[in-house]
Parts: sequence; structure tokens; C-alpha cells
Amino acid sequence: MKYSMKWDLDSLYEGGSASPALTELLDQCEEELRSLDRALTSLPDKAGDEWSKTTLRLQELEAKLWEAVDFVECLQAQDVSDSVADQRMARIDAMLARRKNLQTRMETLFLETDEAEWRAFLEREEIAPIAFPLTERRDVMRLKMDQAREILAEILSTDGYHAWGRLYEKVAGNLRAEVEEKGEKKRLSMGQLHNKMEEPDRATRRQAFEKLEAAWSEVADVTAMALNSQAGFRLNLYKSRRWESVLDEPLRINRIRRETLDAMWEAVAAESPRLLPYLTEKARILGVKKLMWYDLPAPIAKTPMKYSYDDGASFILEHFGRFSEDLHSFAAMALEKRWIEAEDRPGKRAGGFCTDFPLHGETRIFMTYGGTYGSVATLGHELGHSYHTWLLKDHPFWATQYPMTLAETASTFGETLLLDAALAAAGTDEQRLSLLGQKAEEATTHLMNLRARFLFETSFFKAREKSSLTVAELNDLMTESQRKAYCDGLDPEGYHPLFWASKLHFYITSMPFYNFPYVFGYLFSNGLYDRSVKEGSGFAAHYMALLQETGSMQCEELARKHLGVDLTRPEFWRDAIGRVLEHVESFTGLSRARR
Repeated sequence: MKYSMKWDLDSLYEGGSASPALTELLDQCEEELRSLDRALTSLPDKAGDEWSKTTLRLQELEAKLWEAVDFVECLQAQDVSDSVADQRMARIDAMLARRKNLQTRMETLFLETDEAEWRAFLEREEIAPIAFPLTERRDVMRLKMDQAREILAEILSTDGYHAWGRLYEKVAGNLRAEVEEKGEKKRLSMGQLHNKMEEPDRATRRQAFEKLEAAWSEVADVTAMALNSQAGFRLNLYKSRRWESVLDEPLRINRIRRETLDAMWEAVAAESPRLLPYLTEKARILGVKKLMWYDLPAPIAKTPMKYSYDDGASFILEHFGRFSEDLHSFAAMALEKRWIEAEDRPGKRAGGFCTDFPLHGETRIFMTYGGTYGSVATLGHELGHSYHTWLLKDHPFWATQYPMTLAETASTFGETLLLDAALAAAGTDEQRLSLLGQKAEEATTHLMNLRARFLFETSFFKAREKSSLTVAELNDLMTESQRKAYCDGLDPEGYHPLFWASKLHFYITSMPFYNFPYVFGYLFSNGLYDRSVKEGSGFAAHYMALLQETGSMQCEELARKHLGVDLTRPEFWRDAIGRVLEHVESFTGLSRARR
């Protein structure tokens, strides 16, 4: 079957950034903000019908605003020059701040309510489905400043903290580099250049990397200003709240305990050196002494597997179907209904994401499909996200807001399922080696690359407490973090000093420390996948049940209930890493046997 590589946004709000339906939605939000402001002013002190009604209205307003956010972000991603979309987002950001103001006022009332009255409120039929997120919000309010200062901080963040993130996205989206291909000069986006580093030809990869570094060095002063300013805002806010660690907020957002994070990183640090034989063997295959950064995503096979978009989609559908008919049906629907933007063209933002539209009960996936197995894996990854959201579409909006730690569970599960299925079907040693190499690269990304990001951010925030960091200092900090995380396994000159500038994740204001949740999700998902292999076809129902509860409990509680494991102990993480590294060791063994 032939699938379109362009998504359909008009079925959501026809007309793009000029959509009348979008304007109507935003106008509705404006009116509801005013109405809820009046309602909160006259709200009685006691929990009752008016509290329930106002709480549910706040939930509905938040769903509408996030629908608008997600739609405009799709517009900005597909065309970074869409200035009207930028204006729309500025309007939405202002409304989000006002919505936060209302939420703070409501949560202050929650906090002031005695425990008996609070428990009775949570037991109301219309409130019980969102009891967990409401309790979570009430608990966080205990740790914040007084209401007036919290409201002021949120207002100031719109044109301060969040504005730096928007500036970065604009700079990154507009960045271009000129390359020469077969005698023809082309101007490529950063996303297109990044795809070039998956090419088998080392000169092509080196040129792409050097062009990336040169392009980012031209805007490094601006990106450093954005990073320093965002960090300064957060540090001052945390100090005012008397929060002791920059990890307090990301841990709460991701619904994990510090003991869990420490146990995971302890296991990763202990087991990472087991990846060094893979790095050495890959360097030998590529004909170099040690790998450079741009060699890490290089294909192992001399003639790497290529997949047209239709072939990649068919591959995903086949193997999703072997695990679960429900997952297969969903993925087929997403492809057929054009929920996926995959075309490789100038003007698109780099990277990939999946976003949801709670009012429509739909999702959209954004990526740039490059024709490699990596692109197939990315599509499978994002379809995993999409399926997870789909399973929760009939839940109340606040009960669908699972943390990023668990968000990566379904996506990584999808990737693992595809890789293992492809490995089992491999007909030659070269194909098997290529797929095992994909497994090893995936492990290297999560256990080394993402650890480097975490090490960088923790070191950066510690240094930022004293003063802003220069571009040179940021480069040095990033290089040192990469050396430690990669166990000095790359060429001494082969690291990526400007990674702090080129990686969007460092600038996402809604999710500080946008790194350890990926590692958590990767390892947690591998634990789930191992369970699915042992239990067979009956596991699909358990998998769906777990995903449907991801918005309603802490990660540790979810793991105890569905897997019977304690995430605060390193044993679970070591076992998960061991399962991952079995494939890495198989790669090394097969490669050496073929010498």
C-alpha cells in the first residue's frame, strides 16, 4: 500500500495558521479564562458542587489550550518560517500563564482544606477519576511560595524563561549550511545534515558533522545566552521556593524518587564499560583506530538496508501485528489517515515528536524520513508514543498526563519489538550484524550519550550558581561529560563540543533535565519486553493495562503492581542493562568471527 508522507492538519483545523476554527478555539479559551476568573473570586470556602464544577472546567480549559499548543507546534515544525504561527503561539503562551494563575488559586484552596474534607472531595463520583493528579498538585503546592509570588513568577516566565526557549527554536529552525553533493551546492537544514551522518561514506558524514559544528558555532553566543538565562531563572525560582536541588522539579514531574534515579545511574555507570569492545570493533569495521562522533551513527553493513517509506511502514505493521492486533490496527489507521509528517524537505524543524489532540482524540507524528533502518526505528518509536496516547483517549484529560519516564516506555517497546523481529528474520550474517549493530548503537545512545547529557546538565547548573558560562566553558564542560560517559572510548579529538548548542532538549522549558527519562524508559521498557517474551501472546493485554494506568500513579507503584519489582534497588536496572548488552556482545562475537 502507498502511504502519504505529508500529514493532514486540515482535518483538525482547516487553514493552517490562518484557520478560522483555530481562532474560534482561542477565543473560547479567552472567554473561559475570564469566566473562571470570576467563578474563582466567588467560590465558597467549603468543597462541594461549585468546587467540582470549577475543577472540571479548569481541566477542560487546559485540554483546549494544549490542543491549541500542539496544533501550532505542528505548524511551526512543518514550516519554521510561519510567522503567523509564531504570533499564535505568543497569544497561547499568554493564556497559559493566565490559566496557571487560575490553577494556582484553585490549588491554594485545595491546600487550605483540612484532610477530612479533602478526602471527601476526592471521593465524589465526578472527581474520583482525577484524584491522583489533584492530590499530586496539592502536594506540590506545599513546596511552593505564597500564591501572589507564584502567580507573578508564572506571568514573568512568559516573556522571560519560556521566551528564551522560543528564541532558541527560531534560531535552530532558521539555521542552514551549504554543502556540495555531486558538484551541486545545496543549503540544508540541521535535520537534513543530521540524517547525512547515517550515510556509509565517511567523507559525507565528516562533511555533515563539520558543517553542523560550523553552523552552530556561528550562533553559539546566542544559544549560550539562552541556556544561561533559562538556568538563571530556574535557579532563582528554586531558591525562592527553598528547593535544595535542581533535580527536585524534574523528579516530581517524572514521578520518580531520587533513590530510583540514583540506583539507575549507579547501574549505568558500572555497566557502561562493557560497551567499549563494541566501540573498538565498530572502529575496526570502519577502518579507523577510534571512532569520531560522526562515526557513531554510521551503518555497519557496506550496503546498509534501505527502506522506502512504504516498505518501512509495511515492516512496522507486520511486526506490530505479531505482537498485538490492536497495535497493528492502530498503526494502520495512523498511516492511512495521514497522521504522520515524514517528508524530507527544506524548511522543516529538525528532530521528531509525537503530539496529541485531546479534543479530537487523535495524534500527529513529525519526523524527517531518511530511508535508513534508523528512520524505520524512529517511525516505530513515535507510533509507540501515539498508541500509548490512543489507549488513554477516553480518560479525563488530567488522568492522561503520564510522565516522560513512562512516556518512553511504549515508544522504546515499539523499537525493541521491531529490532528483535527483524533480527529473527535476518537471512544473512551481514543483515544480522547490521541489526545487532543497531541494537548496540541504541544501547550506546542510552547508556553513554544520554548519560553525557545528564552529567553536563548537573555540572552546568552547579557552575551556573556562581556565574554565566562562556561558549568555551560550555564546550569544555560538554567534552568532559562526553569523555566520562563514553569511558574515553572515542578518538580524543572525536567529541562534539557544541552538542549543548545543537540539542533542542537542553532548551525545553516544560521538561527540565530532558535526558534521564529516556534512559528510564529504555531500561524499563526492556524489562517489560523481557516479560513479554516469557509470557508470550497473553502479555499484550497486560501491556495495555499498564499503559492505561501510567497517568494515575507513581513509577515505583506502577512497577510494583505490574512487574513486581523495586525500582529503588540497582538490581532491576542491572538486569535490564544485562538484557540489552547480550545483543551488544553478540554483535562483537559475530563480527570477530567474520574477520
